[in-house]
Amino acid sequence: MGYQSVLRLGRVDDLRVSVGYQPLPTVMSLVTDALGVAGQGVPAAVRSAVRTACPAAAAQALRPACGGGSLWLPDCLSPRPLDRTGVRAQLDRMAALAPERLAGDLAAGYPEGVPVGWQRVADRPQPFIRAYVQVMLSVWAVLAPVWRRSRELLDLEAERIGIASVTGTLAGVFGDLSPRVSYAPGLLRLPDRSPGECELRERRLLLVPLASGNSASVVGLGQDACAWIGYPLPGLRELWAGRASVERVRTDPLEAVLGCMRARLLRQAHRGPTMGEVSVLLGCAPGAVTHHCKQLEAAGLIRRRRQGQQVRVRLTRRGQRLLGALAG
Repeated sequence: MGYQSVLRLGRVDDLRVSVGYQPLPTVMSLVTDALGVAGQGVPAAVRSAVRTACPAAAAQALRPACGGGSLWLPDCLSPRPLDRTGVRAQLDRMAALAPERLAGDLAAGYPEGVPVGWQRVADRPQPFIRAYVQVMLSVWAVLAPVWRRSRELLDLEAERIGIASVTGTLAGVFGDLSPRVSYAPGLLRLPDRSPGECELRERRLLLVPLASGNSASVVGLGQDACAWIGYPLPGLRELWAGRASVERVRTDPLEAVLGCMRARLLRQAHRGPTMGEVSVLLGCAPGAVTHHCKQLEAAGLIRRRRQGQQVRVRLTRRGQRLLGALAG
């Protein structure tokens, strides 16, 4: 998985969680994939279109930002998902940055010494900033039509996160954000340029759906107002193919919150099935069943108890409440 940073969440039920609709993190994910920094699961045709759109000289100028399995940018050039202004307005502000602001952010990002490549940028920042803005605008031109089509899916995702928040099942959401993100009680391990830890404390946690690829991950942990995590928007394949639909998900709100397998597992848990019976019911291998059970246990929705030689799955009170709230 490469380098990781740890975000300590504290007590999950106390979190202030919102969903961000800002497209610039998706643009950044597409650029990360196109430059070969870290695969984001972007469809091959989309990757080709993005690479074609990126001016070669500008992409080459961004090389100081590439490394460690992520596209690292100083804070002043990073997307701000709480910013409600348009993409061009945000990039125009970046283009007008004072050189000393960029130099200060680089020094803060590399307290033990700014690397040679970044030092050259600090000494002569305008070529890098121009290249960055040019690349981001070029990729936005590719993304914009898809982003407009994604609004219904984004609204549905905000509804899903909202339901998880009020039903106490955010742990299940965190456990299934992205293949590049892992959850353990009270913390998230996230891809980042170097190992480190930070605490959420009183800040808001912003979940930002990315309309890029099925293993997409872009994070911003150091911003004052919030920490944000970009993750794949459910329904991406259909969205990029131009046939995104939310109707199937809307018919099953439990599946929208937990995913197909875990929703089916939860609905069967009231019977107290054995792990072997669950494997047959879901039609998947025992290892996959164990994975799904661990995620539901982390969310407090089920528990597993050994009875003789069998391990049985039981529904908890929280699981019963969730089933009652999302009956269907």
